Amino acid sequence: MYWIAFTLGFFGSLHCIGMCGPLALAVHSSKKSIGFPAFWSSLQYNIGRTIGYISLGILFGLLGSAVALGGAQKMVSIFLGTVMIIFSLFAINPDHLISKFPALNQFYQLISQKLFGLLRKSESVPILYLGTMNGFLPCGLVYIAIAGAISLSNIWGSVGFMLFFGLGTFPAMIGVTLGHQAVSQKLRVSLKKLYPIITFVMGTYLIYRGAMSKLPLELDFFEALKNPVMCH
Repeated sequence: MYWIAFTLGFFGSLHCIGMCGPLALAVHSSKKSIGFPAFWSSLQYNIGRTIGYISLGILFGLLGSAVALGGAQKMVSIFLGTVMIIFSLFAINPDHLISKFPALNQFYQLISQKLFGLLRKSESVPILYLGTMNGFLPCGLVYIAIAGAISLSNIWGSVGFMLFFGLGTFPAMIGVTLGHQAVSQKLRVSLKKLYPIITFVMGTYLIYRGAMSKLPLELDFFEALKNPVMCH
């Protein structure tokens, strides 16, 4: 399961470059560091983002545990997967959908104002804290990861899923930060085209996991061969 989370983060980080890249560059620029200090600064920032994701994993892991206790794990997994496939087929952008919810918009504005307020005095603010705040910004890709975390139906599985999702975003985010280059608007639009593919793959997996819930948790191929699902 965790390799799916890492893969989602790795390929989804192309979207992160467009959405969070400028913000990460702003933080990096405010620190005015070069060489190894610049790498260390970028690493701390992305560790902070992942801490934010892990916090969400704890929150939604509790929700997933409640779902499992209620015996609805299979149904929830299939439902979330179906919603994602509908999103992909009708080219529904999760970020655009988020903007239609006043509560999420208000939360986004609150976090954004807080984050940019900290940026003005970023020299005295730990970069780890700035990254953690970034991790709470509403993002369609993060919500796709949360859907996968909920489907695990236990808090430790959800935390692990969000951890590996965050780690998957490291290469691209650190690379764009150290490259000192903002991402063009044209590239951002192109990267957003990955959304339907990422959403479809994740939705298919969730439906598969819900329908074949007796398979080993990690969906390891060789383990599945050793423990085949029996009809009776």
